[in-house]
This record gives sequence, structure tokens and C-alpha cells, in this order.
Amino acid sequence: MPRMCARPVCVPPSPIRARAIPPIRGGAGRRLRRLAGVLALAGAAALPGCGNSDLRIYTRIEDTPQSISLTATAVDATTVSLAWTAAGEGLAYRVERNGAATGTTSSLSWTDRGLAAGQRYCWRVVAYGGFGWQARSGEACIGTDPVQTGWRVERLAAGRFPAVAADAGGDVHVCFVGASGAGISWMRIGAGNTPQVVDADGTGQCSVAVDGSGVVHLAYSSRFGLRHATRESGSWRAATVDAQALAGAQRVDGPALALDAGGAPRIAYRRTASTGQVSVAIATRSSAGWGIELTGIDGLVGPRSLAIDGSGGSRLATTDGLGQSVIAWRRVAGRWTIEDAESLAPNRGDGPPIALDASGAARLAWWQRDAPTTSNAVTLRWSESTSAGWRRQTVATFEGLGTRVAIAGVDGTPRVATVDANGTVRVHSRVSDAWSAETIEAQGGAAASLDLAIGADGQLRLVFDRSVEGSVVLASRLP
Repeated sequence: MPRMCARPVCVPPSPIRARAIPPIRGGAGRRLRRLAGVLALAGAAALPGCGNSDLRIYTRIEDTPQSISLTATAVDATTVSLAWTAAGEGLAYRVERNGAATGTTSSLSWTDRGLAAGQRYCWRVVAYGGFGWQARSGEACIGTDPVQTGWRVERLAAGRFPAVAADAGGDVHVCFVGASGAGISWMRIGAGNTPQVVDADGTGQCSVAVDGSGVVHLAYSSRFGLRHATRESGSWRAATVDAQALAGAQRVDGPALALDAGGAPRIAYRRTASTGQVSVAIATRSSAGWGIELTGIDGLVGPRSLAIDGSGGSRLATTDGLGQSVIAWRRVAGRWTIEDAESLAPNRGDGPPIALDASGAARLAWWQRDAPTTSNAVTLRWSESTSAGWRRQTVATFEGLGTRVAIAGVDGTPRVATVDANGTVRVHSRVSDAWSAETIEAQGGAAASLDLAIGADGQLRLVFDRSVEGSVVLASRLP
């Protein structure tokens, strides 16, 4: 007599309504109930016999295979369109927004309306059928700010003074301080990623870099002095580098972080000497620990004021103690020498950014007044080291002194990001020796900090803060 098998049934957990299971009496019913109990405890189990050896029952969503490909596309400031691949035949799909179920459908698309403008949302889709949860997607996240000039703008988190870095694998990392001015946080941009508090004692501006092994490095001020933190294997470790470091008295005063070819960090920051003199110091980590060099330079640094060339030499850009001149420094034979200097360059208390091309030639950008005057007019200046000497260009002219300047793309299209006196965020690009600008966002007089990076995929990543609402914002665009 052939062996008879009862058809197994799995009831998906709430909020999906379960199918009714007709009572089965006698020994077969007891055996089926015992089987169901075992499967529930196992979380996911294969059903033997009767052609069901490949069928698995999942009682938890997180146990299901991530086999659905999900995309999210902004329709307008409050509407997002979702589309996904099929997980099988005869399945229904539950749509989740920010971890909560928002609806169910049997189709492969969904339109989510009535969203709040300026927020970040993440969606996930889960497939289910008569046998329970079957498959799930990863999260697809998107901001709902209007798209401007090809830029996708999205709010990341509450915070101020952000910095950004792209790693070799294409991931983008952002650090920032809390909206109250305390607590350093980090987040990796991507589906489902949320900010992590790295150091509750951190304050002011942070700087971020990622080495070739994927280790994330942060440098920042704290109530303990200068601190350095690393993220390896999903965990953060923070240590005090110099207890005599001067915490950022200015709005965005340093420190600046750079990594050498081997991934060893160097940090430029302001330090109070035993004599009471404040000057720039360079902290370098080696296998023996941290070494501190007192440069004797009386200047201010910003989060991108330090760079390391191919031979391991340090390069530095500072604003003098009065904030009136910009100086490019190079360490040669154990001494710091001036490469270039520009006067009448008010940079609002932080050093200008410096970047190096593949040959080690330096690039700088800064605000400058062309002559002593009562006029509010200032120019945005670009300077680059060439075989014939330093070449300078005027990028743009503004009515009023802006705040932060950031640069990127020294080996491709040179780019300068700015925040002007009215809080308008722009990216200036040089093509065929002519500069043009794109407006990302106008904040109506609110000062903001910003940083600029180019990912491995060539995508431009700009982070800035909306100081009125105290939030960190990411703008992305393919070149």
C-alpha cells in the first residue's frame, strides 16, 4: 500500500491573516501537530517526502533568503515608486516602510504616497504564501527632497559639521557631531544603515578616512583632548591621542586627518605648548604608538588641511592666526617650508582644504579679498602647483564672505564646493579652463558646513548641514 503524506501548512506570523487549517483527527492529526511544533522551533526546515524535499518553511522573516531585488524611485517630494523582482509563482508581498508594514499586494510594484518632504525612508519587500514567509529583499533607501540640477538630495540624520569619505569598494562614509554640538556619530550610506554613536564625549568638527583594508578612521576633539577612533569588524575603538590638544574654539576648527599608503593615520590639529603658545601639531601613529611633532606654525586648520604625498611626505594648508592669509606648507628634510602664500584671505577661522594629484602637485581653494576695501565683495580662488610655478584662478565672485570650502577631483575635473554668505550650497566645476556652478540648495541665510568626495563609481558625494533644522544632508550625482 503506498505511503500517504499529509500536506504541511505553515501559518505566517501577524499581521498576515493565516489560512484556516481543518482539524485532522486521530494519529495523523497528532503526528502533524508534532511536526508543526518541531518546524516552529527550528525556524526553517525542509519537508521530507512527497516531492517536498526542496520546500522550506520559515517562521521568521529574517530567516528567509534575500532573493528579491528592490528599487525605489522618487516621483516627487512626497511620493516614491517601488518595483521588485518576483520571488515565485502565486505569492503575495508585504511592503514595509522604515520597519513597519505599510501594505500588501500581489503585483511587483507599489506607490507610496503622502511622505514627508526632506526625510529619509527605507523600504523592504517580503514574499509570503500558504507555506509562510518565502523570500525578502534588502532595503532600498531614498530621500524625498526635490531633485535639483540632477542631484539627489536626502536628509541623513540630526547633526552638524559633517565630513565624507569614499572607500575603494564604493561605500560612502559620513561622520558628524550631534545637533547639540556633542557626540560624534558615523554612518555608511546604503540600504538600511543608520547612524552609530562613536563617542558621546566627542565635540565639534570630525574628519573621516578609510584605508585600503576597509578600516574607517575618525579624528575629532573631545573633552579628553584629540581623539582617534577606528572601526574594524563592525566595532569601534577610540583612544586619546593628545590630552593637550586645543578643542575647537572656532566653529569648524580642525582637526585634519590623512592616511599614508600603508593606512597609518596622521592628524593635524592645534595644541597648547607648555609655554602657553598655541600652534599646529602633527600626530603620527606607528607600531610604537603615537608620536607628536610640534611644527611651530601659528595657524588654523580645517578637516581637509592635511595631505600625504606618494613618498610619504606631509603637506599642510593653514590660515594664519588672524585669519588673513593662506599658506601652503611642505615638510622637507625635517623642516616645514612655505610653498605658497596668499594674503587678504579671510577663511572664517579654519584652514583651507588641500588635495594632491597623482604626481603630488598641490591644489588649494579659499575665499579672498582682492584689496583692502569696505566692499563686501569676495572671490573664490583656486591655486595649483605646476612645473612652471603656482597657477591661480578666480572661480567665482560673491557679495559677502562665505563659510566652508571643499575640493575634489584634482586628477579629473577640478571641483570646489562652497557655502556662501546666504547659506546657498554650490558645486563649481572647471571644464576647458572655464568655471561654472550648480546650485544644490539655498538655505536663506543659514550658515552651513560641507565636505566633498568622489566615489569609486565616479559619483559626486556632497554632505552639508542645514543649521536651522540641525540636520545632515547628502547630495549625490553621477558626473
